[in-house]
Amino acid sequence: MAFDPRSMLFVPANRPERFAKAVASGTDAVILDLEDSVGVSQKEQSRANLRAGAELAAEAGLAAYVRVNPVDTRWHRDDLIEAALVGARGVIVPKCEDPSVVAEVDSRLRAVEPSPDAMELVLIVETARGVLAAERLARPGARTRRICFGAYDFALDMGIRVEASGALLTQVRAQVALAARAAGIQPIDTVFADIRDPNGMRRQTEEALALGYTGKLAIHPDQVPIVNDVLSPGPDEIDVARRVVRAFREAERQGIAAITVDDKLVDYPIALRSEAVLARAEQFGLLPS
Repeated sequence: MAFDPRSMLFVPANRPERFAKAVASGTDAVILDLEDSVGVSQKEQSRANLRAGAELAAEAGLAAYVRVNPVDTRWHRDDLIEAALVGARGVIVPKCEDPSVVAEVDSRLRAVEPSPDAMELVLIVETARGVLAAERLARPGARTRRICFGAYDFALDMGIRVEASGALLTQVRAQVALAARAAGIQPIDTVFADIRDPNGMRRQTEEALALGYTGKLAIHPDQVPIVNDVLSPGPDEIDVARRVVRAFREAERQGIAAITVDDKLVDYPIALRSEAVLARAEQFGLLPS
């Protein structure tokens, strides 16, 4: 079954005392961050902390990713090497704008990873150029599995305030999600900066779900349960999906491809959607026994 995380929690790689709490948060994946949350003076030491974080994640059965520094920085190449050495599931590349640069990162990984295409590439789109290139960036390759939207760097690039730019950000989030879906890879939504506003976090995650996102970035352990709850099928949705799939399969055996369940039309698109709901529920252990 494909790995399709709901929550991906950032933890600064220069704060190893936070690794255990991040791993215990219930997140589907941990992101050991070498980029924005780490000051220039601590870049080298933070890289040395990656192994401890990756080992804790592995012990808990969690996927560990490393957000590396941008390709045009002096830290980028060594970040890739260390991510491969500690057995990270993949690297998260910030500020992606140019598919040729992504191809260069792919080539660099081939030189250091333990086996071909073993590591994922997760791309973050967070500039105007990146958004306009999202469709080309998201085109499936051997290792590009997910594309994320970064609202705060995008707002900085555009000279706008996130809090006052709802219409534009909704449009751009939708554009990134469309690009990912068209390429057959997972769309991951932006972080929500106010860790003391769980209601706002829930609203933004519900918006992400409505835009087609199946995953969301988090910056605090308290945000993880909200993300997992919103991006998981609920008991009622699972129950309906099971009944739809059961009824449709029976009808299909009789050559019928349009039925009603609970007085609602069910045809192939709706039946396939119900199958996807059940597959997602199974991935996260949500199917009743």
